[in-house]
Amino acid sequence: MKKYLLSLTVLLSATLFSACNNDSNGPSTYLVPVSNGAYVVCSGNSYSSIPGSLTYYDYTTKNTTQNAFGAANSGATLGMTVNDALSYGDKFYIVVAGENSVFVTNAKTLKVIQRIDLTSATMLGETDGVSPRRITADGDKIYVSTYGGYVAAIDTLNFALAKKIKVGSYPEGLTVYNNLMIVANSDWGKGNASISLIDLTNGNEQTLKDANIRNPQDIAVAGNYIYYLDYGQFGPAPTYAQENAGVYQIDCSNLSNISVKAIIPNATSMACAGSKIYAFGTPYGSTNPVTYSVYDIQTGKLSIFNPEGIEYPAAIGIDPLKKNLYIAAYQPAGTYYDASANGFVNIYNSTSFSKIGTFTCGVGPARFAFNIGTETIRY
Repeated sequence: MKKYLLSLTVLLSATLFSACNNDSNGPSTYLVPVSNGAYVVCSGNSYSSIPGSLTYYDYTTKNTTQNAFGAANSGATLGMTVNDALSYGDKFYIVVAGENSVFVTNAKTLKVIQRIDLTSATMLGETDGVSPRRITADGDKIYVSTYGGYVAAIDTLNFALAKKIKVGSYPEGLTVYNNLMIVANSDWGKGNASISLIDLTNGNEQTLKDANIRNPQDIAVAGNYIYYLDYGQFGPAPTYAQENAGVYQIDCSNLSNISVKAIIPNATSMACAGSKIYAFGTPYGSTNPVTYSVYDIQTGKLSIFNPEGIEYPAAIGIDPLKKNLYIAAYQPAGTYYDASANGFVNIYNSTSFSKIGTFTCGVGPARFAFNIGTETIRY
């Protein structure tokens, strides 16, 4: 049986054709999902007091808009450390850690509809809502993890808090699959990491722990399997070399006795779409070359690829519809890279890995979000 990955940032339930008009006397009308462009979530550089931003690459015009949020909102800035973003329905959500906020914008124009302060009394509160990290969505709610140890379930119509969900320590990536919310609790790499499974219908929770769950960051699901990116742990001085980073698979067929194995070694960033996991590895303190890998969850085959023109990769993403692969990178500067300069993005064919485009992005590229919309067709 085929298994398909649930994307890290885009729910693909909308990719099913939905009939709007089935009049037998005339043409049928359908809403078809389309991908219009790619956003680069740029975290900025707090050390250099450079605020985060969004860079938008339009597929039709091939034009790039730097600071797309500011351009749409009279020059307003997002603030420090933009962590994540999500296109969902007719809205685009932007998660900003330094502002403890989620900016809700119009998906077409990026104009702000509402700013949600997660530390407010009507949300999670000062302690529990601090430093939002990642976002996902399901049904009529968005879900946002915070370093306060909670996930906020927020109504997409009135932006009110629908539920405050306690999870593990320092949660990062999360996803929802068949009414089950799955959360990567990193514990900041301190040794008490876990993965939370929360039944959204009844609130029941199960916590998964294993020697290989050390510092989980991102989550994807396919059938009975959970796939997670783990940062591993950092070794002793003077190098503090990063060890055991990689992509791991959890067999959840028997939750009382899970099986965990590494499927992509040394990975420090991953992106998922269809039945493939794409990753690169730049473990801290390592003198080894950067590795690029693709794992096929249907065959279990791991392949290596070598994208042209990337020396210091920063983020990886794959358009869930067009399937083009995006790799963001820092600009080289001498023997290292410049973390305070604008980065750039190369676009690759995800099968041949040939380079098909490039554009400049903002400072500190960290993640990708794809502008998924719908188009009406008739036949």
